[in-house]
Amino acid sequence: MAFALIALACNPGDRLIDLGGKIPRAIKTIDLLISVEPSYARLYVYQPGFPGSIQGCCRNLPSSVLKLPVIDGRFCIRQSQPQMKWKVQVIARPEDAI
Repeated sequence: MAFALIALACNPGDRLIDLGGKIPRAIKTIDLLISVEPSYARLYVYQPGFPGSIQGCCRNLPSSVLKLPVIDGRFCIRQSQPQMKWKVQVIARPEDAI
């Protein structure tokens, strides 16, 4: 059982965001609007236990949209800069009520 808990964790230094209670089970993908400051900073999002699923944002832009699969509603966040500021918002699509 301890192995299962380790496999579902974020890498050391990364932050766990739990949106499981806010995303209906029927939704299989979500769009995240991510804003970063300063614009040269990067934010990386991946599924807990699957660091190979990492997606990066924002490539010298102040904001960007990432489309992510929803497994259990939890995501790991990695910052490229220790003092950067960031904000993540779920974008609701008309066919998906959140």
